[in-house]
Amino acid sequence: MTRLGTEPTSGTPDVEHRHRGAFDRIAAGIIRYPKTVIALWLVLIAATTPFAFQLKDVLIKQGASKIVDGTSSARAEDLVNRAFPHRTEREAVIVLSLPDAYDPAVPRLLAGLDARIGERQRTGEIEGTASAYTLHRDVALYYLKEAGTQLRPQALALAGAPGRLAEAWPQVVDGAVAAGQLPARLAGPLKTLGPDPVNGAVDRAAADYATGTPWRDFGLPVPAEALRQAVSADGDTALITATFSKRAGADPDVGFLRAAAADAAAAAGLGGTTKVYVTGELALIADTYDRADRDNTIMETAAYIVIGIVLLLFFRAVVPTILTVAIVALSMNVSQAALYWLGHEVTLTQFTVTIMTFVMLGAGVDYSMLLSSRYRQQRVLGKPVREAVLLATASAGESVFLAGIAVVLAFGAALLSPVDWVPPLGYGGLIGIPIILLAVLTLTPCVLILLGDRFFALGYKPITDLEQAGGLARLLRRVSALSGRRRWTVVAVFLVLTVPFLGLVGTSRFTADPAALSPATSSKTGFDIVAREWGKSAAFPTVIVGRAGPASDQITPERYSAVHRLATQVAAVDGVSRVDALTQPFGRAWTEQEVKDIPADVRRDFLSPGGVLRFVVVLRDDPFSDGAYQTLHRVDGVLAAAGPDFAGLVVGGSTRVDEQYGHALNRSFWQLVLLVSLAVGIVLVVALRSIVIPLQLIATIMISNVWAIGITVLVFDLWRHEAIINDLPVFLMILMMGLGMDYEIFLVTRVRELNRAGVEAERSIGEAVVDTGRVIGAAGLVMTGSLGAMLLSSTLMLQQYGVGLGTAVLLDATLIRMLFVPALLLILKRYNWWLPGRRRATVAPAGGPA
Repeated sequence: MTRLGTEPTSGTPDVEHRHRGAFDRIAAGIIRYPKTVIALWLVLIAATTPFAFQLKDVLIKQGASKIVDGTSSARAEDLVNRAFPHRTEREAVIVLSLPDAYDPAVPRLLAGLDARIGERQRTGEIEGTASAYTLHRDVALYYLKEAGTQLRPQALALAGAPGRLAEAWPQVVDGAVAAGQLPARLAGPLKTLGPDPVNGAVDRAAADYATGTPWRDFGLPVPAEALRQAVSADGDTALITATFSKRAGADPDVGFLRAAAADAAAAAGLGGTTKVYVTGELALIADTYDRADRDNTIMETAAYIVIGIVLLLFFRAVVPTILTVAIVALSMNVSQAALYWLGHEVTLTQFTVTIMTFVMLGAGVDYSMLLSSRYRQQRVLGKPVREAVLLATASAGESVFLAGIAVVLAFGAALLSPVDWVPPLGYGGLIGIPIILLAVLTLTPCVLILLGDRFFALGYKPITDLEQAGGLARLLRRVSALSGRRRWTVVAVFLVLTVPFLGLVGTSRFTADPAALSPATSSKTGFDIVAREWGKSAAFPTVIVGRAGPASDQITPERYSAVHRLATQVAAVDGVSRVDALTQPFGRAWTEQEVKDIPADVRRDFLSPGGVLRFVVVLRDDPFSDGAYQTLHRVDGVLAAAGPDFAGLVVGGSTRVDEQYGHALNRSFWQLVLLVSLAVGIVLVVALRSIVIPLQLIATIMISNVWAIGITVLVFDLWRHEAIINDLPVFLMILMMGLGMDYEIFLVTRVRELNRAGVEAERSIGEAVVDTGRVIGAAGLVMTGSLGAMLLSSTLMLQQYGVGLGTAVLLDATLIRMLFVPALLLILKRYNWWLPGRRRATVAPAGGPA
């Protein structure tokens, strides 16, 4: 049997050895100065480690926006940011679970919280806040100001002279109360303020009135529908909203809100009976990232345990296991330092680091295993240490290099996605794979040169022909024989089984719903409370925004009539639960005079000083459902028929963002798959000197990916009834175009080596399956264990990545590589290596067609 290291026959054209010759020279150069290479790596690791420890400083917890540039939701968000900065997507919701929201201590709690948040308002980090307290305070402020304005002329007339105005003021106030012109409860504050209150005194009086007056007997007409949006129907929950500005940075401090609310509750004497939650998209995503960060230690530990066990079984020795893991782990420091520097220029998240960590672990160990196993095989053939290292590095180096290039191209393609959420996930592999590739191709050969066979120390007969002996080799020969006898049947079975998986994937519902994808955190508990009391769509509303009418905040009869008509039409759309607008700020239509008298803080939620209108639409269906999408399409129709006065209105908000993000993700999916397939295909055509082989490899990867996505859907959707993150198919398909290609590359490069050595085509395929079976099987288990460790995360996204990637790798390393790929190769035989214009090689007499 032809073994690794056999030289090609003299009849093979020189072009077939161009790449192999280059790797020979590179390998010779590397092992010439092993101590120098190792020393340089140690210096590099020492220099970069301090930066690696600072990586968390450049990671953000919000990820990239799901708003797609150029869409209506992007225009709507831009308008909201400019015209209504206190009502943007950066709004957080504080949820207070109370025994009774109408307890006299609750207004003091909310006032204290408002004061604490006010400190961040003064620094510009928070744009605004709203709660039941601010509602009561604003109502009191409005009536105090109105009463002062109306009563002062009466007091002046009664006094007869400005100097006696203060004397007449109490009498005028009492007279207004007696005549029913003024609520009795306002008499005291108005008398205290006097006819000429000092600057800020009215504001303080309104705040004192809101905190000192029982809300159940407030004495002033607080709109019940407005209060219902801040206090639950049974009075056991109160909401406070706070909107962060851009000054708060990419990661607003939602933890501050939790602490501030807890401190305010304690100060009001309600600390023992009040539960505090902070929710909203900001908090949900921030808590998800925090949980993912904490889970990393568990996941990495599990990955290292699996890798250690597989390496011990593969090498049957302790030292190579430790050295292989050490090479990979130390090179991660360099990668993390590179990410730290990159993080100053681009958006990186905790998931960037997680993906890089587990991809580097899996790929790095795989590549190192292949190289060191090739060295062992050369030693079994009797080659001296230096020659064995040279041959192993040159032989495995080409396979490893091609595999690494495929992974880099796949991750690089992720950066081209028009969806901002995908590129941060691509940076990890784009940085980590070249570094781990360089480490394996330089450090591992140098360690082998210095240690020789001591590399396999503390083992049980490690330097034996493990590939050709044992039960695994016998199993692989039987599987290979089955592929040979039933090649057409094998291919047909794989294709037939792919059909139901395609149907499952094509009909499944994927989502970017942050609540559905959130783990069990404080923010998720808070969101569940909000959804139960107010509905999920109230937490993720739709927004209609745009300029209509004069560029001012004046409420003319024409503006009132036009806004009222449009709000009524939108509210009548099937699937719409409520519309809040200038003419119905809390879902109930107000008269024109009531709208004109509306408090300034309420008015600015729906009409900006520049004349921009804002409508808040609450849908009946789940805001991330197909039903919600259909409702928005009907709303679009209403806006289109509203006439030229409303031509500038656009629809935004969570539902429209999710819909347009999903469309962009689908478009980018096919664009990126084609791009990665083309790029990887070109590299493989150049390297393998074949058109057919790259097409086969890409097709087999597609099949394993479809199966993996289908299995992920079966596990999470049909079995666990959980949402499937909508970027799973994109990222899994792109990533596996690189990672999944490794094993097929290892196999076909071995087939080519045997072909070059004169082994007949059909026999070379069978021998390659056996020769590479042990290392590919072990490598597949390593990669599956590494990527599959993400299943231990409490975040649904990483769990699904773990199942999807782990399943795809396992399928590629076993069924695809052992059965499907060999069957395809056997069907095509010598046509596998067809390339237009290529002169077919002659082979040794003992062989058949190459």
